[in-house]
This record gives sequence, structure tokens and C-alpha cells, in this order.
Amino acid sequence: MVSWKTIQTLGIFLGPILLPRAISYYRALRSRPASQIKPLSPRTSYALGILFLSGLLFFLSTLPFFHPENIFRLTSSRLGTSAGVLLTRLSALHPPKASDEKLRSIFDTGGLDARLLYARFGPNVLTTCPFATPGDRDAGQMYLIYAAPSMLAPHLLHLIALGVATSRSLSGSEGSKWRTVATIAGLALAAAELYYIANYDSTPNARSTRLTEVDFVYWKMHVYRGLAITTLDAVLGWVIWLQATGRAFITPPTTSDRIAGVSRGLEGVVGKARGLGIVRNGVVRNAEMRRRVDGYWVKEGEVMKDVFEVPEVLEAQRSALKRLDIARVGREAEGFLDGIFGNLQFVRPGGEAPAVQAAVEN
Repeated sequence: MVSWKTIQTLGIFLGPILLPRAISYYRALRSRPASQIKPLSPRTSYALGILFLSGLLFFLSTLPFFHPENIFRLTSSRLGTSAGVLLTRLSALHPPKASDEKLRSIFDTGGLDARLLYARFGPNVLTTCPFATPGDRDAGQMYLIYAAPSMLAPHLLHLIALGVATSRSLSGSEGSKWRTVATIAGLALAAAELYYIANYDSTPNARSTRLTEVDFVYWKMHVYRGLAITTLDAVLGWVIWLQATGRAFITPPTTSDRIAGVSRGLEGVVGKARGLGIVRNGVVRNAEMRRRVDGYWVKEGEVMKDVFEVPEVLEAQRSALKRLDIARVGREAEGFLDGIFGNLQFVRPGGEAPAVQAAVEN
């Protein structure tokens, strides 16, 4: 088990490295342009709802109402208190149950070992395990094997919730990208709990003389498990929300996606060009519409001629021309033409293929 001194040492060495990175990452999130932020999709909302429900249920599971009662804490008794005194004190609080009577017989026959196993595995395992009895040489291993399914069952339910929340059919690509990470994290929590219970040292409990010195690890693990799973769901939901809204973890599209997007854009441009050609064809072929178009441009020339003959317009035009950088406009026009005709060549009847610039100059 990792000691507090080890954690402090790691914090001293890794803190100066990780803290500036965390601060810079937080500032990058805050300074992200609002134009890159997109609304949350309904499919991602379903995934976040499942994670919220899972985290809420596991958080509620940490309440004492969902745990079996601890007769030592309930009766304020030391770990070495005799079974008869325990049951007498318990009878003053509520009528004893069949499980309480069975615990009394186990404590009477098992002695201190039975009480240590009670603090480690809880009352249900101690009273229902048929493979071993307290005091046997391999009682701890047998009780661990018997308790493993009940310890791993909440984690299995949590993995199912993570699988549903990160499935592509429900959460889309935003949630499915984190499926592997979420599964590994869920399995790590299950493995950590099983490893901790399997390697738990009951020696300090055996030496305890007061109730406050006893480590009832079975009840502590209920709380730690619920808080750990709730934290994992909250972090995963936050990460999915950041990616789904474009605030962080933005991955560039693949080459195939970019090609498909460009192809769709070109298809749209080609469709609009064809539609414009059809409209222009219809206008040119129809005599009445062609007459109206010609009349519009004749009228446009007359109106603009009258406008430019107004003294105020002429004065404004002269002022604008004085402020205009003719050289810069020429360079911009040349760049615009190069962008359009730069990769094209005009073929002359004689077979020559001079550059566009020469063709334009001629």
C-alpha cells in the first residue's frame, strides 16, 4: 500500500512539472474563441445523462442506510468484547435477529480471528460462507474468494453503464472515443479494491485497545468505492462534454473525412454553376427576357452616367482617388488574376502555349 510519505515525495518532485502544465491548459480552455464552441448534440446528452445517473446512484450507495450495521460501532464496544455482552447490548437497541445469533456463535468459536475477519469482510460473508470457519489456517483466503463476487458486482454494473454511455449508437463519436479509457479506468478501480482487500494487514486491528483504533475496512470500502466511481463518472462526463462542445480534445479529421468534405463542397459548387448556366441559357434564348436584360444594362449605364455628373459625387471620387494606393491595388489585382489563371495556359492556333500573363498582356 502506498504510504502518505511516498505521496508527498511524488508531489514534491512532480508538482513543479504538472502544475504549470495544468495552469496553461486551463488558460487555453478559457481563451478558446467562442466561434469554435458548438452546442451539445442530443446523442451526447443521453450519454451524459447515463453517467450522471450512474454517479448519483453510486454516491447514494455511500449512505449508511445501504450498508449492513456494524454491531461494534452500534453498541460502542471494543473488538475484544465478548459475544454475550455484544448481544446483550444489541438486544437493548432492537430485538436480535437470526444473523445476530449466528454471529454470536462465530465470535465464541473464532475468538479474535473471527472479529478481525468481521472487520475485513463484513457480517454477510462471515455468516454465509460455507467453505471455512474462523481460526482455520487458510480462512482469510477462503473468505476472500467467497467475498470476491460481491465486491466485483458493483464494478461490473458500473462497467455496463460505462459501455452503454460510450457506445457509438447512443453517444456518437464523442463518447465512443473514450470507451477504451473508461473501460480501463473501471477495471482499474475493481482491481485496486480486490488487491487492497487481498493484501490487507489486520495486525493493527489485533493490537487495538479502543474502538476508535479499529479499522473497519469493509464499511470504509463501501464509501471509497462509491466516491471513486462517482468521481470517475464525473470526470468522464466532463471530458466528453468538453470534446462534444469543441472546448478541448479536438482531434483533426482524417484524410478520408477531409476528402469527403471537399468532394461534397465541389459537388455543391458544380451544382450551383450548372443551375446558373441553365438560368443564363434560358435568359439568352428567350427574346423577351434578353430584351429586358439589355434594357436593364442600358438603363444602368444612363443612371450611373447621371450620378457621376453630380458635382458632389465627382468631388468625393477625386478625394477617394487621392487616398487610394494605385500600386497596392495593382498588386492585389495581379494576385487575384494569378490565383484564377495561374495554372492555366492558352493554346494558340499555331500550337504555342504561352503563359496566362502573356496572353492577358497581348
